[in-house]
Parts: sequence; C-alpha cells; structure tokens
Amino acid sequence: MIAVEEAVARIVAALKPLESEQVSLGSAAGRVLAADAHAKADQPPFAVSMMDGYAVRSTEADAVLAQEDARRDGDQVEFTEIARAGKFIRPRGLDFQANSLLVPQDRRLTPRDLVLLAAGDLEHVPVRRRPVIAFAATGDELSRPGEPRRPGGIVASSVYGLDAMITQWGGLPKDLGILPDKPEAIATLAAVECDLLLTLGGASVGEHDLVQAALGPKGLALDFWKIAMRPGKPLIFGHLGATPFLGLPGNPVSSMVCALLFLRPAISAMLGLPPQTPLKQARLAGSLPGNDGRQDYLRATCEWRDGDLWARPFAAQDSSMQKLFAQADALIIRKPHAPPLEDGAAVEIVPLD
Repeated sequence: MIAVEEAVARIVAALKPLESEQVSLGSAAGRVLAADAHAKADQPPFAVSMMDGYAVRSTEADAVLAQEDARRDGDQVEFTEIARAGKFIRPRGLDFQANSLLVPQDRRLTPRDLVLLAAGDLEHVPVRRRPVIAFAATGDELSRPGEPRRPGGIVASSVYGLDAMITQWGGLPKDLGILPDKPEAIATLAAVECDLLLTLGGASVGEHDLVQAALGPKGLALDFWKIAMRPGKPLIFGHLGATPFLGLPGNPVSSMVCALLFLRPAISAMLGLPPQTPLKQARLAGSLPGNDGRQDYLRATCEWRDGDLWARPFAAQDSSMQKLFAQADALIIRKPHAPPLEDGAAVEIVPLD
C-alpha cells in the first residue's frame, strides 16, 4: 500500500494540461484561461465625467462641476465651487490601457473576470478543453433507480455523484452505464475514447473483482494498487493503452471520497490548475482515539463558534452509510498512527462543498 500523498503525486505527474479552444465570452464562465488575456482598448476609451453636473472651462473644456454645487435659474447657472482643471474627470485609460494584462493564464474565469474581459473588448478567449471523463459501474447486482431489482441487488448510486462532481470540477462526464461481471463486457472499455477512464467497483480481490483481469490483456499497465487510507483502500491507477485509468472502489462513500482526493486533482492537472485538494484548519468538537496505520477520513459536521471553525465527527463512520456522507460538511484527516485527540485539538479538514 502507498500513502495518499504519493498516490496523488503519481496521478498528477502522469497527466498534462489539455489543448486550448476558442470560446465566446458568454460561454467562458468557469472555464480555465489557456493564455494571458490582454486588453484591446483603453478603459475608459475617452475622458469621462465622474459626476452628474456641468462641463466647464478652467482654462479649456477641462473640468466638471457637480450638480449639487450649482444653482440653476433658467439658462443661468451659478456655481458655489471653483472649477479646477481635471476635477471630476476620469482620464482615458484610468482603469487599464490597451495591451495591458487583464487576466493571467491558468485562472478559472469568474463573473468578475468576464466583466473585465468584456470591458477590454474581448469577444472570444482561449480556454483549456474540458477533459472527457468516461466512467462505468461494474457488477451484476447493480441497477438504476426505478428499475426492477434482482434479489440481493442494490442501486448504482455512485454514478450520479460522480457525474455531478466531474461537471462541477470542469470536466465533461461520459456515463457508460452498468457493466455485468463478465470479462468480455469489461474489456469493451479499451475501445472508449476519453481523456480519463474510470470504473466503479471490481478493484478489489473478490471473485467478481474482474477489472485488472479483464483489462490486463487489453493493455492495462498498472502504476499502483491499494492505498493506505480509509475509506477507499482498493484504488487502481495506471494506463489502458494511452488512456489514463482510475479504478475506484464500488462502495459509494469510498468512491466519493476517492473522487474528491484523486479525481479532482487529476481534472485540475488536465486543466492546468494547481492540483491540491483544498484543506482547512479546524478545532475538534469531541475527542478521538489514536489511529492505526491507514490515513482516516472521518465524516464530520462543521460550525463557527467564537470565531473558530469546529468540526464534529459522526459517532458512526461505517463506509456503507451514505446518509451521513450527505449530511457531512467536511472530512477530518487522521494521519497514520496519529495519537488520541482531546476536545478543542487542532485538526485538518477537507471541505465537502
């Protein structure tokens, strides 16, 4: 088993930023800029008044006197202030000048960025192509919500969270459906065109965990398998031919935690963004026993108290409990062999939203 940090580093090192494409400014929200964006024009494009009032001459037409500093009587205006050159006038290029840098490369574009780019007279911008993330759930026991369920069967719930996560992080999800526990069915994944291929389930060592066995003859080159973490130990990373491949656990909570820790940095790397998972500091509400040799990710709720962020872990942490994962605000990170912690101790958390 390898450490979480090493697994992330090896995944990110295997991925490169994707090529760019031109999009209209109206379609650029949330996209990652692929090159520096420079202004085409000055802003403002000419000298403009800062106030409602009157253009006047101190020496030449070069000042503005505010409405509230004037008394009007018909066509006559009397001012209570003296005109000074440049008063209440924004000079041309006060905000920025033509060819100046507006937004740097490798930035996810915000609404504020779009306003700035539009003011710079940019109609189109180059952005990173969204990575196509194809994924398939594996297992004879799986069905979609609302479909007939065989005895002992369960709903394939993880695919819905995975689809939403991929979209939220800037990728294009490609749902390949549910594959039966048949090597020939899983082997069809080798023909899928995508930037990153995912499977859900089949990554462990059970009789029906067929992913490695089915894809090995199709060119699966394994980089690593098994991570010293909980939940989510049976995770696969490698390449299926030239396509990066990530095998997530089938357990829904485990698959979502692994997506947060490993898929999110992978998508960021393909978009040219820093691959770090965002972490925060908090104080522990309650106490925790010492940890074993696997890095733990404990579901917790968070609240602000007296200026500090407090994280309270759920009493139950069974990886089958999806409701607790939906109710959680963060994951408390417990390093391998971490000592016991008392109430109020400092902890590191992964925010979930």
